Amino acid sequence: MSKAFIRTIVLAATVAALAVPASAHAYKRSDRTKNAAILGAGVGLLSGNGIKGAIGGAVIGGGVGALTENGRKGRKAVKGAKKGAVLGAGLGLLSGNGIDGAIKGAVVGGAGGAILGRYN
Repeated sequence: MSKAFIRTIVLAATVAALAVPASAHAYKRSDRTKNAAILGAGVGLLSGNGIKGAIGGAVIGGGVGALTENGRKGRKAVKGAKKGAVLGAGLGLLSGNGIDGAIKGAVVGGAGGAILGRYN
């Protein structure tokens, strides 16, 4: 088997082993945003992209965690995610990267908007 395939299998097994206890813990506590950001940072770090992967994982994880909050915090996070995704897609499109830039901008903008909306 190739080295890349073996590395992928080991990475997937490690992420699965860490995600189950961490996700169970994240839903026991009330602050899902923080717990999901920590979990996302760990997964991003394990992906092999170093600090950049950890930061990206924390942003995406925190955004998903904010969107899963209950009650008013969750509704505010959804509003923030919508605004952030539109703004991010627009900026990504204007950056000169075309549709690919717009998609990446929408994902990062939506996650950031969800986090900001949840806390504002």
